[in-house]
Amino acid sequence: MLILNGNVFINGKFEKKDIRIENGKFAEIVEPGELCGVGQDVLDATDKYIIPGLVDVHTHGRIGLDFSKITEEELEQLLASYKACGVTSVLATTMTNEPAVVEKSLRVIGEYIKKQKDATCDSRAKLLGIHMEGPFLGKEKKGAHDETYLQKSDWEQFEAWQKLSGGNIRLITIDPCLEGAEEFIQKCVASGVKVSLGHTVCDYETAVKVQKLGADHVTHTFNAMNPLHHREPGLIGAAIDTGMYMELICDGIHVHPAMVRMMFAAHPDKVVLISDSIPAAGMQSGEYESGGMKVTLKNDRAVLADGTIAGSAVSLYECLINAIKFGVPMEMAVTSATYLAAKSVGMENVVGSIAIGREAEFLVVDKEWKLVNF
Repeated sequence: MLILNGNVFINGKFEKKDIRIENGKFAEIVEPGELCGVGQDVLDATDKYIIPGLVDVHTHGRIGLDFSKITEEELEQLLASYKACGVTSVLATTMTNEPAVVEKSLRVIGEYIKKQKDATCDSRAKLLGIHMEGPFLGKEKKGAHDETYLQKSDWEQFEAWQKLSGGNIRLITIDPCLEGAEEFIQKCVASGVKVSLGHTVCDYETAVKVQKLGADHVTHTFNAMNPLHHREPGLIGAAIDTGMYMELICDGIHVHPAMVRMMFAAHPDKVVLISDSIPAAGMQSGEYESGGMKVTLKNDRAVLADGTIAGSAVSLYECLINAIKFGVPMEMAVTSATYLAAKSVGMENVVGSIAIGREAEFLVVDKEWKLVNF
């Protein structure tokens, strides 16, 4: 049993509370001083903030390790690295790659998730499932994905991959302009898989049409899609207009701070902070690989040989701090990186908030927003 006390982030705001944790769950939340007992472990954080552990629904890896090409041992190292930087839950995000590589990664991740259910791994982040980004993407906005392996939407192929993963693909990014995309989206939604739109030149009308079919998520908003235009609002305009969940990379490189503030002002209940981190994250400047593509990291900017930005080199916690520095109210930023991230993939009743019955994943930070070890 553990007792926490401090400025606790509950229901979108900070409150002085005491929390009892038992069997890995938040068991009781009461007024300060009401939880007094002998023999209980007490974490005194009265002058600090206690927030939910961060949830990253779009991350390809870090510390030189890649979800798209990983062993079980490497997976444990990678998840420990996420936990160390404040990210307690992740969707392992795979990239477009040759089929054999994709299949191996899906199998390894799926088997790990199955084992994870029977073990408590306090030193490692929890895998919530898989976010499959590619290969059903548009060539016009392929970004850092290998065009060699891009393909039209294929439900039979996806079913085979889902089976291989043990049913753990929770989110898939697709270009709605691809042949057969509408039927594919409907089948995904019917099977319980969330659909995100990205790497596409789709227009406003197409985006609205598939949103009505159940696609309710946008992959790294502003990046790998047509820009927002007052006469051609495109995917971004459709997402704002219909209230889709909108991922946002807040590394200060992918999206200008003014646009970050604009998105939170327009739809604070739908913006989901992500890292979109690649294996170069947490590493020194140099040459790396991401999704089979060669990447150069210099001054925290990761690019392909042609200069295309290739994901980020930061953690979600750094994105959270950046959002606050950019002028986003800290309560909005925390909600975005925790509860809304979990909700966007249907996991809000498991992680992402400090509430009775939720998994007891939390962070302690000081008033300067530095992580506190305990």
